[in-house]
Amino acid sequence: MTPKTMLAAVYEAGNERLVLDKNYPIRDLKDDEILLKVAAAGVCHTDVALLSGVGLDTRKYIFGHEACVIPVKLGVKVDSHTVHLGKLYSILALDGCVHGLNGGTAVFNTLGIGKDGGYAEYLITTADKLVPVPNGVSPEVAAIASDAGVTAYHAVQDAAKVRPGDRVLIFGIGGLGHLAVQYAKHLGATVYACDFKPAARKLALELGATEAFDLIELSNKNTAGFTVDTTIDFIANNQTFNFAMGALRGNDVNFPSRPKCVLVGASAENLVFNTLDIIGSGVQILGSTYGPRSTLVTVLDLFAKGIVIGHVHAEPLENVNKVIDELRAFEIIGRKVVIPHLKA
Repeated sequence: MTPKTMLAAVYEAGNERLVLDKNYPIRDLKDDEILLKVAAAGVCHTDVALLSGVGLDTRKYIFGHEACVIPVKLGVKVDSHTVHLGKLYSILALDGCVHGLNGGTAVFNTLGIGKDGGYAEYLITTADKLVPVPNGVSPEVAAIASDAGVTAYHAVQDAAKVRPGDRVLIFGIGGLGHLAVQYAKHLGATVYACDFKPAARKLALELGATEAFDLIELSNKNTAGFTVDTTIDFIANNQTFNFAMGALRGNDVNFPSRPKCVLVGASAENLVFNTLDIIGSGVQILGSTYGPRSTLVTVLDLFAKGIVIGHVHAEPLENVNKVIDELRAFEIIGRKVVIPHLKA
């Protein structure tokens, strides 16, 4: 029998913590929808930003835009040969059909960001959002693949266009950055990492980085003439941006190939640069957000083959506010997921 209510971590405007509701109603399925049991849901820095007021959302909904799920009930128009009950799927957090509301940003009208997401025992979506999880990939890893995995890969492969022999500097070795180190290494780059946490720098080296710096060490390296072809910034504040530009300016300008500064992280800071400096140095400043369905398929395959390893830890769903507080304090190395049915 389908349950009528569930445990869910709910966003309410003005509250900097999610509200744990043990009796959140499970709505009826539309004909083209699927009821899915949540196997794991990743906890992302985007959640911290949203709880801090970014977007100023007044809607009430369940957080969690990064999830692995199991179908338990199909709407009458869902093809049972396409979606299989009991199988693991990763969920696309974004797709090509997302539109903003009232002229707003499209990202604020997606799973777990405006619409009920994965910090719950169940969620509802349509078949086009589901990507099968290959054998050998755990629910925890399949969950982080759906956002962290896709976003980091798109930044490395598509925005930065990393190629064999490139020198790549990655800022922020967290949930996305630790995957980006491995992607860049897999694509043949020499990888450098920058993070203020010793444990994060240690992880970067274990995952294939040639060197890992704190900000003082990177400053000294830049002064000594250290340069790279590409920087990928998962923090994107003024400090990291300036260090990135310092490592990119020293390159010769060989058209059409140019040094690239790829920004992935979200911060409230305004990044300041001089257009003459950008034109003169040839540095391209690029933003990168998420990626297509094909990228999620690729990422899951890399995990299944053991080419990329997710550094992931699980907590019960009831601990989601604790995990978010750890993210606020920059205490997490890698990625944490919450699991509804995991015992505390």
